[in-house]
Amino acid sequence: MKSERRISKIMLISPRYTLYKKDVRRCIPPLGLACLAAFLEQNGYELRILDIANEGYSNLKGDGDFVTYGLSDEEIKTEILEFGPQIIGVSGIFSTQSKNMDEIFKLIKKIDTNIITIAGGSHPTYTIQEMLNNENIDYTIMGESELPMLQFLNTLNYGGDLTKIGGIAFRKKGEDFINNELQYIEDINVLPFPARHLLNMETYFKINLPQNPYPEGKRVAQVITSRGCSAKCIFCTTTNFWGNRYRGRTADNVLAEIRMLKDKYNIDEIQFTDDNLTLNKRRAITILEGLVDMELKWCLPQGVAVWALDDELLEKMKESGCHQLTFAIESGNQEVLSKIIQKPLILNKVKPLVDKAHQLGIKLHAFCICGVPGETIENMYETYNFAKECNFESASFFAATPCVGSRLLTVCKENNYLVNDFKPDAVFYKIGNITTPDFTANQVQELVEKFNSAFNQKDDREKKFEKEKW
Repeated sequence: MKSERRISKIMLISPRYTLYKKDVRRCIPPLGLACLAAFLEQNGYELRILDIANEGYSNLKGDGDFVTYGLSDEEIKTEILEFGPQIIGVSGIFSTQSKNMDEIFKLIKKIDTNIITIAGGSHPTYTIQEMLNNENIDYTIMGESELPMLQFLNTLNYGGDLTKIGGIAFRKKGEDFINNELQYIEDINVLPFPARHLLNMETYFKINLPQNPYPEGKRVAQVITSRGCSAKCIFCTTTNFWGNRYRGRTADNVLAEIRMLKDKYNIDEIQFTDDNLTLNKRRAITILEGLVDMELKWCLPQGVAVWALDDELLEKMKESGCHQLTFAIESGNQEVLSKIIQKPLILNKVKPLVDKAHQLGIKLHAFCICGVPGETIENMYETYNFAKECNFESASFFAATPCVGSRLLTVCKENNYLVNDFKPDAVFYKIGNITTPDFTANQVQELVEKFNSAFNQKDDREKKFEKEKW
């Protein structure tokens, strides 16, 4: 018989959020933390999720070109003391939030040095030495967190060797222990649905600025149907984070979650936020057929794998309630797309799919990237012109961003392409950070701003955000 648990209460925190002042201040549930919380709850632990950014959505602090929002330190302290956790895990998905993570860890240790602190997410995974050097971080979980986190908790409670846990890193008595054997759940259908009951869902519904900030519904829910991606795009960090492979939930599992969301939260729109809803065509069609009778609107703001899209899927999408798709085309030059970005998309396939979607009444948005090493200013204009010729309703043009954990950052470091004042925690998608013999960072930043303004000038929705953004 197992002894009584010494540690049972865990708080998971999503920190304050910092944005470039020209970006939209969205309000999105931290589903990654909700997935972890549900898994730990299933194994008998007591959880609390503190979504600092969105629970303090109206608390804004400006700093030059950037804005940070979220609960104040006193409000955070009150939440921590009220729950009384023995362990607090803080999520760091983006490097741009690393300073906000640091502030939370400092605050936790000021409140109670006995609280065990854990860093997790993409940024800590790729900056492990930085985490080990931080005196306010006791442990770091690398990669997918469910299995190592549960093993960590059980080891603390029932004994064992922490160094044997794959995906954990910590410093003890001046010595670093790093176990790089990351762990992945092969069948993600075994995971419970995200613990949305630990989130203030009405806040997200009321603000109603989800990942696609132009929803047609009033009560919008995000759903993740898969983990990982089969593509190897140079700018992406998620491919490595999820173990360099694609794992999809079954259609029945996905549909069961959506039915629950409709029954429990009365949702009227779904936003699928994984990378590859359509990668497995048979699975996608089964999901779409199951959506038909639910009478829900839905969209794909994260971007659809265009290379896995065809007319049959588009027809099923329209029939099942799709109102918008995002095509991640990245570049309008095939050589740049294939040889530099390394995205498995043939551009000749895009225009016919755009035409088909428009015939069906599906609105389309495009993701485009400018300033990848190896392309030219002329190539960037080709991208803009390609998006215009395809007749997308709207488009987002981003400056190529050397995120921590991406091959793009490695390439830039090897060739000395990074701007002199480059900071990993300031890699916002509309700010130029790369200068090559073909272009400067300022040129790219100016082009991105010019392209976004010119392409979307007829979009009345953008005017709304210019007035209400902050």
